[in-house]
Amino acid sequence: MGRSIQSIGRLAAAGIIALSALFCAPVSAQILPPPPADAEPLAGIDPALQPVNSTKALSASEQSVVRVLVVYRGYGGVPLDSVGMGSGFVVAPGYIVTNYHVIETPPEATSAEIYIVPHKGTGAAYQQVTLVKPWVEGDLALLRADGLKIAPLKLSLVPQKNQRIVAMGYPGITDRLLKRGGTELLEPADAYVTQGSIALFASTNPDGSRVDTLFHTAPINPGNSGGPLMDECGQVVGVNTWSAVSTLSESGDMDVPAGQYVATHVSALYTFLQSTGVTVQTTSEPCYAKSEDEIIKDDGLSRALAAYRDAQAKRLEEQRKAEQMNALMDQLQLGALVLLSVLVVVLIALIIRRRHPPKGKETHALPEAAHAETPHTEPHLAKARTEKVHHKHPFPWGWIALAVFVVLIALAFVLRESPAVQKMSQISEADATKAGPVRLTCDVDLKASPKPLPGVGPTDFEFDAGHACVNGRTPYEAQTNGTLLRFTVSESEPTAARLELSRDGLTFKRSDYRLTPEQHRDYVAQRAALGSLRCASGKDTGQAEALKDNMRKVRQLAQSFLNFAPETETVWRCRKAPEPAAPKSPNAL
Repeated sequence: MGRSIQSIGRLAAAGIIALSALFCAPVSAQILPPPPADAEPLAGIDPALQPVNSTKALSASEQSVVRVLVVYRGYGGVPLDSVGMGSGFVVAPGYIVTNYHVIETPPEATSAEIYIVPHKGTGAAYQQVTLVKPWVEGDLALLRADGLKIAPLKLSLVPQKNQRIVAMGYPGITDRLLKRGGTELLEPADAYVTQGSIALFASTNPDGSRVDTLFHTAPINPGNSGGPLMDECGQVVGVNTWSAVSTLSESGDMDVPAGQYVATHVSALYTFLQSTGVTVQTTSEPCYAKSEDEIIKDDGLSRALAAYRDAQAKRLEEQRKAEQMNALMDQLQLGALVLLSVLVVVLIALIIRRRHPPKGKETHALPEAAHAETPHTEPHLAKARTEKVHHKHPFPWGWIALAVFVVLIALAFVLRESPAVQKMSQISEADATKAGPVRLTCDVDLKASPKPLPGVGPTDFEFDAGHACVNGRTPYEAQTNGTLLRFTVSESEPTAARLELSRDGLTFKRSDYRLTPEQHRDYVAQRAALGSLRCASGKDTGQAEALKDNMRKVRQLAQSFLNFAPETETVWRCRKAPEPAAPKSPNAL
């Protein structure tokens, strides 16, 4: 019987150890949701890349394009026969942009009244407006229309050469062909729309002023001046200002061929609007658009998007089933552990009872063979053999320890998914993220630097991850993927840089760009208008919000200039410095 109990005990111990190892393993490692069969070919499709319906986007943007009429008056307030005509568009609630030459008062007039006529789809009527600020060199003007409730257009700060564009406005030739004149021009109408592409960028306009311009192929005529040049997403990339007509020289040769259309670049418009203090909507994301017909006819894209949605739904369903199965396995494992713990306790109780019986039952008689008296056995020896024999066994500390071990495993299994434990781990992680500034020392990783800076070396800096701040004064902008960005431009050299830090500050990447003199001059001027940036105090929420907004503007400005491949790319790998040290390369960050 004793050997049987010992054998059972050994088997139970082996089973307990094996089961405990199984139960301590992560449940997620036992049951994983199988990947859907069609997930691989669809893994590269991003739902955010679904194209914008350009037909609907441009139709909506057309509502923000207005006709601009200027009534000239002579001495005594007498209206002149001529009327100024042009186009404009809403850039902010109650504010409209047009060309300065559209609203400029000619020498023969003593005063002028400016009116706008909204698109007929808005339901708004014509109204008189006031001039807020002109920019003669850039041929732009900002008008204010009190009470105007028309949605403003968004500015796209990154137009690209050969990008498809659309010009909208109210050319006079169209009015003449439709026999519209006089008071009929005050009636809301549709805008005239033409299509083309961006042909060329230039740093001067046809007047010779140093203003960024772009040439395009969307036909415009007198009356289009001041109207928007838009991408297919309905976002402004320029202001239509000039069109070249064909002329003949005295010898009969054509001096200027038709088809040259010029618009003021959106960067110049943005700089002008910033100087007025008007807040406008901007974007630095490229436009991905298709017409409604193209979207309907693009069966391949439709099938891919449908398959992607089906794969997503299938993956979510399999994930839900896997979570349910994992929860069931948790319950089964917990039940098995409780049952195993009970069995161990019962087994230990039996062993203790076997080795330490109650009083009166602790002795064992000698085997019968030992009681058999031989003819020559002495009576007193026989008597001694028949006396009770007492056996003393050691206390089973090993079994008790095994029971405690099993109980501890059960408790650990029950508590490992408890909300309290998870909350404590989250708090610990948050505390680590909010830790104060640390001193980091960094070395160049030449393998990860395809085009490193010449003569570049190690650098040290103080990094505060909680406030995205370097050296206690230089702010970085946190991105959605956790990285930190900062853009710089040299005031003396035609260079700019894009600086990127990993979330933990252990990887630092610098990309340097070479600018043309014109780009550098415009970049420095626009960047200076945003002022200097310093890390915000952790207690001043207003300062932090203002810094966040300025960092966003700096990024958008930089991305409008740094839209080409960098000249150099350098990567540093950083580690915590053993003790504070002075920065070896203070200009690197």
